[in-house]
Amino acid sequence: MKKLITATALSLIVAFAASPAWSCSMAGSNTHIGVVTDVNASANTFTMIDAETQHPITFVTTPDLLKGISKNQQVTVTFQKTGKNLTAKTIQL
Repeated sequence: MKKLITATALSLIVAFAASPAWSCSMAGSNTHIGVVTDVNASANTFTMIDAETQHPITFVTTPDLLKGISKNQQVTVTFQKTGKNLTAKTIQL
């Protein structure tokens, strides 16, 4: 019984620890989830650290979508690729 409880506890820990890594691929195509590290209102851009890859990603967007976005917020971004830029279409807090 003690082994079963230990095995169950370890399984739960692994599942919860790994869940951020699944975030982006499970969110769907053209979607990233991460934490905002920079907002540049004059350039209409923001940068986030992608939850899956742990790499920074910079998005171009509209001033309206940038309203309310600040550093250290977790966001879900849907985007489209426009040339070399990733253009954010929606930003959910």
